[in-house]
Amino acid sequence: MGNGCWRRRKRRADKVDMNDPVNVEMGGYRREKRVTLVVGTALSVGQLSHCLKVVEDCPELVGCLTVRGAGEEKELGMRLLGGLEGLREVVESKKVGQVLVSLPVSMDGELKGVTRELDHLGVSWCYMPTLSDQLNGRSDVGGAEHVHVGGGKVSMNSREPLDVAKLIDRQPRPLDEGPIREIVTGKTVLITGAGGSIGSEIARIVCRFGPSKLVLMDRSENSLFEIDRELRRVFGEIKVKTVLGDITKRERTSDLVEQERPDVIFHAAAHKHVPMMEGHPSEAVENNYFGTKNVADAAHQWGVERVVMISTDKAVNPSSVMGATKRLAELYVQWMNSQSETVFTMVRFGNVLGSACSVLPIWSEQLGRGGPVTVTDDRMTRYFMTIPEAAGLVLQAGAYAEGGEVFLLDMGESIRIMDMAKRFVVAMGFEPGVDVEIDVTGARPGEKLFEELAYDGEMMGQTPHESIRVWGMDKPSEEEMQRIISLFDGLRAGNQNGLWGGVSKEEVLEKIWGSVPEVAEAESLATPGR
Repeated sequence: MGNGCWRRRKRRADKVDMNDPVNVEMGGYRREKRVTLVVGTALSVGQLSHCLKVVEDCPELVGCLTVRGAGEEKELGMRLLGGLEGLREVVESKKVGQVLVSLPVSMDGELKGVTRELDHLGVSWCYMPTLSDQLNGRSDVGGAEHVHVGGGKVSMNSREPLDVAKLIDRQPRPLDEGPIREIVTGKTVLITGAGGSIGSEIARIVCRFGPSKLVLMDRSENSLFEIDRELRRVFGEIKVKTVLGDITKRERTSDLVEQERPDVIFHAAAHKHVPMMEGHPSEAVENNYFGTKNVADAAHQWGVERVVMISTDKAVNPSSVMGATKRLAELYVQWMNSQSETVFTMVRFGNVLGSACSVLPIWSEQLGRGGPVTVTDDRMTRYFMTIPEAAGLVLQAGAYAEGGEVFLLDMGESIRIMDMAKRFVVAMGFEPGVDVEIDVTGARPGEKLFEELAYDGEMMGQTPHESIRVWGMDKPSEEEMQRIISLFDGLRAGNQNGLWGGVSKEEVLEKIWGSVPEVAEAESLATPGR
């Protein structure tokens, strides 16, 4: 029933150099006999159960979940563990390693919801067309060459999974849940940028801790719709409110905080694309600096207990407009902590794999077209983390906050991008340089050859969680902060032709670089951002 499950293109072993540490390290992607869960309708599960009985190497079946929990175990041929809404609980409690999904194509919404949840949980899954769909020619869901990237998984050709944590050679450490419960359970939580990769994952984790209300704010209606729909399906008991809004609108942001009175705000909304922001500095200032300022001001005005700003390693010795505007946002948040009873804190981390515009979706698309896979500079290195790990540690750090700190997530060792590209190609079943070429395209404006996570003058301390460190920084002086505030308020107010319409790009860039206390050393730059 179904074909090509976890199938991948066979590599030509005679052409693989096993002396290459990349090939040795990534050669271990083989299917193991793992605890397996079946998800489907009562009919499709029963049919699949009969088929599996004649399979010589049948997986270890822990049971099944059916639509609305329908069916009798005698007809199903296996233990019934409940309905689809119990997917996360069953996967975690039974330590499920893979899932066979057999839902009819007519239930596209349920199918997408189940597979998206499995991706977020980092669990392998295989789609098994129902017998009816196969007989009626409706068994194609996305096509055999579909490439899927999400959560902690990447898959290609019948959705064979690649463990992203294995790709970067790191496994997440368990969270210290007690402090997280103290700031989330029974509380009203507001997440800005809730439709994004990190914001949406924070929302999923928050729901597991039982907030009294979760407010999701984003300016992308499609992203907001998707996360709202998912949370209502998976966490039906949680009160969720969606707000289609923009943090750059000061009154709108203040009104929202006044109405909802959140106990904690996770501020994830930001522009993050480095080359794009080089060409649009006013938008970077508007969203990253003014948007953050609006959120912080509203939190102070309406007595929010805690604000956790998500920052980036690109704010350290910034070489790009994106990094510089995030650094300005950090300075404002840190200064606000000294002006308010609200606890303001920041969490810095590097790149997350699987997010929009990150390397894995790009490489997957390139691989789907037959290559080449592109790398900007052979020397470039980056810190990487998976989306679920990063989001979980953001909550953990936010729970530890006392005010004004910069928390730094342990990103492990920096990874050479060229090496990771080779690992990715090998793990997907191809041989670099033979099946797929890897081209060096040249670094883009504002990109560094290597990233830093902290300034030399910052004092490092350890937190109760081994993956989180805290850095003590001197807050900006009153004089310095007032100068920055006046500078950008004046630049914005001086415009007579709509937002930024009367301000030249050069003038905006001049103000940005004249306001950031630290700038990157020239030798760390791949190409100048200024």
